[in-house]
Amino acid sequence: MRLTLSVWFFLVICTIKSVLALSSTFSWEELIQQAAEEALRGRYQQALEKLQIADETGEPRDFRYYWILGKTLHGKGDELEALKSFETSLRMNPDQPKVLQEMTDLYDSLRFPDRALDTARVILAKDPENRELRYRAMLWSSRVGNLEYFKAALHELESNNPYLAEEQALLDEIVTFQKTGKLDESLARCKRFLPYFPRNKNLHRLCLLSYKSKDSGLYEEGLIQRSLIFRDEPIFHHILSMEYLDQRRFVESAALGRRALLLALRKAPFPDKDYLLPLRRYYIQIGSDSGVQATELLEEVIRNKKSLSTEEWNVLLNHSSYNWEVLAFALKALPELEPEEKVRIISREWRESYKNLKFQELEKDLSRFAGPYHLDKSFQFYLENAAAE
Repeated sequence: MRLTLSVWFFLVICTIKSVLALSSTFSWEELIQQAAEEALRGRYQQALEKLQIADETGEPRDFRYYWILGKTLHGKGDELEALKSFETSLRMNPDQPKVLQEMTDLYDSLRFPDRALDTARVILAKDPENRELRYRAMLWSSRVGNLEYFKAALHELESNNPYLAEEQALLDEIVTFQKTGKLDESLARCKRFLPYFPRNKNLHRLCLLSYKSKDSGLYEEGLIQRSLIFRDEPIFHHILSMEYLDQRRFVESAALGRRALLLALRKAPFPDKDYLLPLRRYYIQIGSDSGVQATELLEEVIRNKKSLSTEEWNVLLNHSSYNWEVLAFALKALPELEPEEKVRIISREWRESYKNLKFQELEKDLSRFAGPYHLDKSFQFYLENAAAE
């Protein structure tokens, strides 16, 4: 028995040594090639092992090593570390379109639209015919408030459209797919043709119907895309805000609700009172009695179309402790009540009072930093801005 065990251990040790000797016979170049093949096959652990053996050769790491490491880390779900590896690879060799594309997708999934836009623009400079990426870059530019690029990308997508004459036929085809329950075909058409008809509201509506029937995540993304493209139309922001409200995502609902309300106020002094609904629910959720009371007072102003004087708005602002929504309504009404010079003075005083009173609350108010526009500084109606609009 002892002899048998000794022989067995001897064979195991010999096997291990032979395997190690075999692995060490590969050159660094061969190991990198093997690691790349493993990563492309989705065999991420094996790819990591090959990289570890390559490190043991003592050869310095190059851009390919970091690309494979990033690919492997991404496949294992470590997106932030994967991004760091891709960035290192790109610093070592900037001419890597595939790495740029992978970084762009990672920035998007990690919600860094500014960085996604930056890498996308580099890719598009070399591959201007990549319509799908240009469409995504257009969406990212709207998210971050780069209106110059947003308008240019939108113009580029719409001015070079080989399917322009087939627009109605395409819509009819999607309707037919939906009526016959062919959701996959409908979805495929939507994803393919939105970059050709980004401002076709009927196409967006049909796509949203398909998304809602297929997947809630797709539906939300469709609502976001529509609001980003029609960034000046309050109704689409309001609909997205109500969707977040249905999901009980109150902070995101309030963020979109506030933008929708400001856009609606730009169009009319008395917008539909439904624009206040998600904001009232937000105040209820965070336990702000003054916020709830302020939205109720504004609902009464809207319902009765009350034209308040500057003094009455001032009283209402003080009574509501300079509530955000009350201030928005007051600033909108002020140009109709006072001469231009007084408008600048009074609006600056109101804004400064708002900031002074709400400083601590603003630090905790996550709704200012939520939603798809959290990096957008182009929206000129931010109430924290003390300068007159």
